Amino acid sequence: MTARNLPRRDIALHRQAVLDAAASLLRAGAVSESKHGNISVRIPGTDLLVLTNGASLAELWPERLAVLDLDGRLMDGFLEAVTHEIVPMHTQVYRAREDVGAIVHTHSPHATAFAVANRPLPCAYEPMARFGILGPVPVAPYGPRGSPQAVNNIVRTIEDGAMAVLLQNHGILALGVDAAHAVQVAIALEEGARMAILAASIGGAVPLSPEMAALARARPEEFQRTGIVAAPPPAEA
Repeated sequence: MTARNLPRRDIALHRQAVLDAAASLLRAGAVSESKHGNISVRIPGTDLLVLTNGASLAELWPERLAVLDLDGRLMDGFLEAVTHEIVPMHTQVYRAREDVGAIVHTHSPHATAFAVANRPLPCAYEPMARFGILGPVPVAPYGPRGSPQAVNNIVRTIEDGAMAVLLQNHGILALGVDAAHAVQVAIALEEGARMAILAASIGGAVPLSPEMAALARARPEEFQRTGIVAAPPPAEA
């Protein structure tokens, strides 16, 4: 694919999805004080992805979002040095996991506390299960940012289908079928970490059993199948 035949309409739609995702994370406070992070979305039916540029999720606009292929080649826009460093993390996760359509990376404080403590985060908070985090969130061993060691550690950690991973001494990675889902995973992860830290003062969080986590995950799908339920019209007088 060349710059001349890029799917411009799809690119515009997915650039907006990235901007919406960043805004949702900022509103929820699921970021560090620096607002550092990066987001990417895969464009379905292509080998392309849209990736944020720069270090801050608070400083984004459409023209600042780069388009790359899964080999890391820049197809549209530009790449700042701080972004070029983490391209392999995004491309290799997409190559390893065909079910992943979006990736969110932040340094959200409570979840990152587990990462710097090198402690998996138990699934004790129902929203984690509802959005696909069905067991303890694993920790990917440390590697310098964007290095082959870091990327390989992340890929090995998510190969079994994990929807979130703690990056040791660094931050978090949340995966989703699309940008909105990845944001939900990231927010649930941060909230779950905060609840676990608070619960530690009163005896500790009690994880959901695998069976209960699976049931919690299935509930939204059950209700989505029913569609919108409207109240009956008022009876005529």
